[in-house]
Amino acid sequence: MKVMLIIDEKIIKLDELADKLASQFTELAVVEAFRSKQNAFEADDALQNKIKILEENLAYIRYRPEIKALQKELLMSDVIYELKVAENDVQKSLSDLVKKIAEVISADIPVDEHLPLKKGGHHGKHHTCG
Repeated sequence: MKVMLIIDEKIIKLDELADKLASQFTELAVVEAFRSKQNAFEADDALQNKIKILEENLAYIRYRPEIKALQKELLMSDVIYELKVAENDVQKSLSDLVKKIAEVISADIPVDEHLPLKKGGHHGKHHTCG
């Protein structure tokens, strides 16, 4: 028995609408803010070097207090914190969009809102930078 994919005008139209929606989403201010924070993160050579050192020595963190201190320093970095907040903001915007789309179909469709900073996260509770 052969199964054939039937492509009709409705499927093509839906695909075009999805492309348009994705394109419009990437133009939102929240996405632009994320890209700006991501560029700052990637351009920070000192930070990238520290991350590389941590990754190379993570297996020894239990035995090397300076690596544990480096990990803590990175966790408290303003650049990383701001990137994570911007990432969370994009994720929330995307989640809100998906909820609106789901509600058009049925109010009973659940949408996963796994937003790590939604309730403050660990940075929201103790980050004092900035």
